[in-house]
Amino acid sequence: MVSPLVRRAVDPSPPLLDYLAALPVAIIETEGDRIIRTWAGAAERIFGWSADDVVGRDFDALGLVYEADLAFVDAVLERLLSGHERHLVHRNRIRTRSGDVRHSEWTRIPLPTRPGRRPGLLSFAVDVTAQFDSESSALAACAELEQWMRENPEGCLGLDREWRITHWNPAAERMLERARPEVIGRVFWEVFPEFQGTSFHRAFEEALADGHLRMLEDRAPRGSLWFGATAVPSAQGLNVFFSNVTGRRQLEQEVLRLDSALKKVRRPDG
Repeated sequence: MVSPLVRRAVDPSPPLLDYLAALPVAIIETEGDRIIRTWAGAAERIFGWSADDVVGRDFDALGLVYEADLAFVDAVLERLLSGHERHLVHRNRIRTRSGDVRHSEWTRIPLPTRPGRRPGLLSFAVDVTAQFDSESSALAACAELEQWMRENPEGCLGLDREWRITHWNPAAERMLERARPEVIGRVFWEVFPEFQGTSFHRAFEEALADGHLRMLEDRAPRGSLWFGATAVPSAQGLNVFFSNVTGRRQLEQEVLRLDSALKKVRRPDG
């Protein structure tokens, strides 16, 4: 059901109002005493009540706001009805007619009223449960990734497309002897100028240019350490995973040296 006020606000052409029910947005108009005058759009699909069920009833009596969010929503409405805001957007949980708890985003607009009376409200509500679930999953995945990076014995660093360092794990701190606060946000080649022009530099540039990962092992400049590195391109830049392979390289060289020595002293058969 749509009140005359909302009809004028939405569109003067009645045929267009027939499409309100197809909108993903619930349209709710309440008077100053919180009596529902309009219940349209996706209101029935989101909340479970039809217009015939609720128009003329007290909005609060429906128990739409999830109990733990009541104080927050009341504070939002008081702020809006105080006259200092032209509209407010907020999110809160709702409880549907069937008892399901879902997440919603509201845009609230105070309506004109006669002096001395509390203004009514025009509210637009959208069900954002799927978006909330996706955001929660993404945050959980980020937290798991952060934990993995902290505990990973490999060095992990991120570079954006301007070569600025975006992440830097504890193993990277140990292997490259730079604390995280020293490097985050700085250009990698400025922090480590000795790596410019090396095989690592070339591999990073190639990976960034063609979008294919690069793997290499080489001696670090200005030192005796060997590093194995994998540069993985992403939409943001590069993720580089590296480890100190000096011990293995030294062992391989020692094996080769011993093998060569044995060949020199070995007598021909016969």
